[in-house]
Amino acid sequence: MKITQDTQTYLECKKSALVGYIVSGLLMVGGVVAVILMLKQSASQWWLGLIALAIGIAILLLNKSITLIADGNIRQIRIAKKSLLGASDNSYSFNDIKDVMIEEDRDYERDSDGDRKERITYVLIFNFNNGYQEAINLTRSSSSVGGLNMSRFSQNNAVMRIGQRMAEVIGVPFNHKRLGDMDIGDVVSSVGEVIKQVKPAKQDNQNPPQA
Repeated sequence: MKITQDTQTYLECKKSALVGYIVSGLLMVGGVVAVILMLKQSASQWWLGLIALAIGIAILLLNKSITLIADGNIRQIRIAKKSLLGASDNSYSFNDIKDVMIEEDRDYERDSDGDRKERITYVLIFNFNNGYQEAINLTRSSSSVGGLNMSRFSQNNAVMRIGQRMAEVIGVPFNHKRLGDMDIGDVVSSVGEVIKQVKPAKQDNQNPPQA
């Protein structure tokens, strides 16, 4: 997703479905070709082509284009999503939104060469006063771990910019959360439990049992 229009009171962001359609097309064509070639060669792994074809079809059906608009003039956000399975177009009042958050999830895996890869997923979340959440997947990236990765930094800055500007236009706080981070309430509670356990231990040491 990227910012397409940005003024003091108006923000428009769009996520194109083009890349998903290209990936889907390549998988489906590759899967069909693989099945044909393997059947001609009487290879037993022809079913791998079917898996690629199925994945391509799934991506094609689930792939979405998203338009996100925050309009300060009418004090509403609009979230429009389109896919082959259908479309949705919802609007929400600024007054109903509690805060805006970017949720960052980092996962690690090994590639075919044994190198460690880092996968990062960013989700834009609107938290509402009534507890409802509207989540939008912004982007997913994969890169090698270690070294200076300017592309990753650039993407991170672009994603944070979307969240920060959205919060500014709406007039609510912006939060950045990495999955796995402890909530401050959990930290305080954990420290309190430790203190409770330490105090009796100190008292026992100061008053040892009499023989």
